[in-house]
Amino acid sequence: MLRALVLLILMPFAALAQDYPAPLSDKVNDWAGVLSPEAAARLEDRLQTARDETGVHVVLVTMARLADHGGAGMRIDSYAKGLFNAWGVGDKARNDGVLILVATEDREIRVALGVGYDAVWDNAAQAAIDRGFLPGFRAGRIEAGIEAGVDQVITRIARPFAAGQPAEVVPDAGLPLPLLGLGIGAVLLLALRQRIGDGWQRFARCPSCGHRGLERTTGETMIAGTTTPGEGWRLTRCPSCGHERRETLLIRTGGFGKGDSQGDSGSSGFGGGRSSGGGASGRW
Repeated sequence: MLRALVLLILMPFAALAQDYPAPLSDKVNDWAGVLSPEAAARLEDRLQTARDETGVHVVLVTMARLADHGGAGMRIDSYAKGLFNAWGVGDKARNDGVLILVATEDREIRVALGVGYDAVWDNAAQAAIDRGFLPGFRAGRIEAGIEAGVDQVITRIARPFAAGQPAEVVPDAGLPLPLLGLGIGAVLLLALRQRIGDGWQRFARCPSCGHRGLERTTGETMIAGTTTPGEGWRLTRCPSCGHERRETLLIRTGGFGKGDSQGDSGSSGFGGGRSSGGGASGRW
């Protein structure tokens, strides 16, 4: 009884003391040894190019078994979240990193997302797994599956997120129609978030005179380039007393992004990003 009580007390501290491996690279970490030198080089180039163009840090990790790297007895989603946070994947301000974890002998995959992604992006991660990684894995072509899956992650997550586009809704044949409708509605709501935010100001009170009916407009002063952010502004004005609040915005490539970009995360290294456990998993 006493021993069980001691173990119960020490369990939270043991979780905090979880020992995760140090990264080999900020792009490709092939501990499972399933990638040829040529494939590893192609993936390094793809991930670096995507990061230069979008600012989104995507890192690939392969392991034979989670137990080989401190994950004995852990679920892959919990281990991926811990590894993500131990390394600090993605930009610290935007929390837009992505970690791809493939455990070849456990026959599991996890695409872990930073806290900057809304829950609707879990669907995009699942689509990348189902349509990119798993077909190759189930055919015994691990290397080909990884390359196809990485391309899906870049196409379905990194590029649209950096451009401020909503996550794609991928219909599930087994999904009840009402739930599918809710999912589509949620994505449309996200796509209209900027307009909704502007319209909501009409019901907000002026901090100076207290009257309702604030007006908010946004604009660009410098258009974003292919690899460089642009600049913009947001003006909130009270038509009753003339009180104004002006904000300067940084704009990701492709226009005003989610939350309005706060800068480039850099082209290499880890930026201190965090994950709260969002993402998707798969088995084969």
